[in-house]
Amino acid sequence: MTKIIVDSTCDLPEEILDKYNIEFLPLRILIKGVEYLDKKTIKIEQVYSAMKEGIVPRTSQPRPADIYNLFTEYCNKGMDFIYLSFSSALSGTYEVANGIAIEFKKKFKEVKIAVIDSKAGSTATGLIALQAAKLAEAGCDFNIITNEISELVKNVEHIFTIPNLSWLIKGGRISKTKGLIGSILDINPILDVKDGEMEVIQKIRGRKKALNTVVDILEKRIEKFPDQVIGISHADDMGTANELMEIINKRMGKHNFIVNKIGSVLGSHIGIGGVGVFFFNDKNKLYID
Repeated sequence: MTKIIVDSTCDLPEEILDKYNIEFLPLRILIKGVEYLDKKTIKIEQVYSAMKEGIVPRTSQPRPADIYNLFTEYCNKGMDFIYLSFSSALSGTYEVANGIAIEFKKKFKEVKIAVIDSKAGSTATGLIALQAAKLAEAGCDFNIITNEISELVKNVEHIFTIPNLSWLIKGGRISKTKGLIGSILDINPILDVKDGEMEVIQKIRGRKKALNTVVDILEKRIEKFPDQVIGISHADDMGTANELMEIINKRMGKHNFIVNKIGSVLGSHIGIGGVGVFFFNDKNKLYID
């Protein structure tokens, strides 16, 4: 059976990772001069706790040696594997892993290896990985799985909002002047991901209106595939995640959700209180409910 590997920017509940035996590769988190392996030597809750103290965590891609060792493990077992990486527009992880994979393909010609850029993160990557793992469990051919992943990457959506601009200021992504104006006006940016890059698509005044705007976009983009599990991830704010679910259920009818915290890497950039919805804008032929 094909092994599905993700990295720690992929958000899925532990019970799903365990059920489908999905392996993950940790990125690195630096807090107060100490380096941790994301989700292995430090928990998401610890990272958010540090952020609440005003600490800005620094993040970096996995060590090449860690990727090399993980790939070696599965090649030595003779097990085909697919590594679904964090968006190449946001991290160099894909490029490093793909370079290592090229080397391994020459050395282990009997093992099928694929490194695929998810052009995503958080539960968007999670939804893709979950479908890939279900296809692998169903006994689908390696090439069929990789082709399906490529289609899922094209169809996955990420729409999220953040309560203020303070963490974007701390990370140096916007100026203090713009951030101050945004805070005074109670501006809640709406963010999207296109071709793997985050972009602000709207600026909404007021938290409630921002959540409803997220659902407005969801309703429009999910029209071709309304009956699906919707992912919701939050940056240590389950209350807002519940509020978002209530709005969706009220406006779109009852849905099933996968709910979890946004991981340490993305959470470090968008800040406490961010929340997003993740879904597919079309149904793949081999989609497994």
